[in-house]
Amino acid sequence: MRGRGRGAGGWLLAIAALVAPGCTSKPAAPAASERPYQGVTLKVVAVGDPGLADAIASQSGEWKETHGADLSFSSGAIDPKQAREADVVLFPGDRLGALVDARALAVLPEPALRPPAPRKAEDGAAAPEPSRDVLAFADIAEAYRDQVSKYGDEHLALPLGGSALVLVYRRDALASEENRKAAREAGIALEPPTTWEDLDALARFLQGRDWDEDGQPESGIALAWGADPEGVGNTIFLSRAAALGQHPNHYSFLFDSDTMEPRIASPPFVEALNALVQLKDSGPAEAETFDAEAARAAFRSGEVALLIDRAERAARWTDPKAPISAGVARLPGSTRVYDPGRQVWETLAEPNRPSYLPHGGGWLVGISATLSGTKRTAALDWLRDLAGPETSARLQAERSSPMLPVRPSALASGLPDSRSAPGVEPRSWGRAVAETLTAPRVVVGLRIPDAESYLADLDGPRAAAAAGEPAERALRTVAQAWSDRTARWGVERQLWHYRRSLNRLPT
Repeated sequence: MRGRGRGAGGWLLAIAALVAPGCTSKPAAPAASERPYQGVTLKVVAVGDPGLADAIASQSGEWKETHGADLSFSSGAIDPKQAREADVVLFPGDRLGALVDARALAVLPEPALRPPAPRKAEDGAAAPEPSRDVLAFADIAEAYRDQVSKYGDEHLALPLGGSALVLVYRRDALASEENRKAAREAGIALEPPTTWEDLDALARFLQGRDWDEDGQPESGIALAWGADPEGVGNTIFLSRAAALGQHPNHYSFLFDSDTMEPRIASPPFVEALNALVQLKDSGPAEAETFDAEAARAAFRSGEVALLIDRAERAARWTDPKAPISAGVARLPGSTRVYDPGRQVWETLAEPNRPSYLPHGGGWLVGISATLSGTKRTAALDWLRDLAGPETSARLQAERSSPMLPVRPSALASGLPDSRSAPGVEPRSWGRAVAETLTAPRVVVGLRIPDAESYLADLDGPRAAAAAGEPAERALRTVAQAWSDRTARWGVERQLWHYRRSLNRLPT
């Protein structure tokens, strides 16, 4: 067998040859016989996010070299209906329903997700080394294995990276001795809150205090209250609504899974929006106009003590030239929850704290339903490599296309690239994200066909409520827009998708 039978002297000669002048340590290119997909070209397209394709192209050279296949990346984003013409499809999770509706994706076979079966040893021979498990599927957070990457009971994609909201706080604001003394007198805990009501109280307490000792009063919190093209404002609202309205015994959230009637104007959503509008009083002047980037700028400049934002945007929280010390925590929950079946509020012993994942959970990769033969085998091989721990870690460190690790083991070390966010405490960031992605209950953002348009219907009325329109009236406008949109698609069609997007028996 190659490599066996060398004595110590032989190995020393080999090492000497590697370090001799004029030599290189770069391994020789694989022989043609070791490159199983020589001559195969995979056409790769992106739905909704063309920037992801650029990041993946920059990380795929090694796989191409070792496997012999070529990768052809289409420029720009395509419509889901065109995805059948490609071989590999990259997409945000909120486009999964549209791709299913277009019958564009193949169901991933279970053997492609499991570790390779161990090879049997021949009689009298030592047991061979087990085949390498490139994907390590069991290491991925359960929410991404069993919810985000599935539609109904079928695996249609593999996760590349995630998205989630966290609470960010100025550590000096919570550590100030003057603030701590005043907080004790006011009965306020200067620590990351466990309920949204605690967050409201903390923001009110910090409002108008000079907690950074610059001689000027600062504000409590910054959020995307206004129209927000990133969707962070919608996600904050839906996260607070989930704590109030995602009952532990139910799986439906935004719609009734029997009728497809929107729940967006029901009591928990109205209460969540009213509370967020009131929280504006603990923010800077003209806070009702803030989008996500304006909220980040207020936190970065030291104008506010608290921020709710996408965890993958940590690089935007501090100024590299004057970094601040920032801690990170999981979003709070609620001890009150609404039962939509009985239409009553219940009080819980422990906070209801489901995690809401925007963008349908994050970013995924799947293969075309039209693939067969060697091309299909090559595409599955590349998917396992892309979603595997090594390549996905490099992708998640790409600053051009930020996304979260979806493996708890990767989050243990904190930020994928700590240099990108100076001042942000890596361990608290990793802990907050891990607690969010591995929560006992995870609500995956809307994934039915046209999901992005349903959420766009929410953005304007939500911002109008922040500017003074009554929350209930604003949400009734959203509910009507959703009903009209569902009618255009067909109620039965969208109901079929909504039930499968829940990955559970509809209730």
